[in-house]
Amino acid sequence: MSPEENVAAVRDFIERAWNAGDESVFEEHLAPDFMGDRNNFKALILGIRAAFPDLRLEVHDMFGVDDRVVTRFTISGTHEAEFMGIAPTGRKVAFDGIAIDVMRGDKRVEGWAELDRLGLLTQLGTAPT
Repeated sequence: MSPEENVAAVRDFIERAWNAGDESVFEEHLAPDFMGDRNNFKALILGIRAAFPDLRLEVHDMFGVDDRVVTRFTISGTHEAEFMGIAPTGRKVAFDGIAIDVMRGDKRVEGWAELDRLGLLTQLGTAPT
């Protein structure tokens, strides 16, 4: 696939998985051997969505080079269920991240993300001192 097609595929995954919670997108967009276990990745995203039911992932920048797609984004939502052992706080949070995805054909085979976890924990009132 071209870099533009890879970007479109990752954008579709973001909209359907992160923003809409569409479980069918995991089978459609992730390679069977996605980083060893796509079920763990699916559980991670659905777990975050359960903790932040109004979650929104807003893309600020996205570009593709060869088989890689880089995305800079902000995740926002309201903490309404347990998350990382933290009881619901009812707080609205917004934290930034950058992800790099590797595509093979029309499927994601690898992905890495760096998130502002300290910023998230600070907003939830649980940051280490």
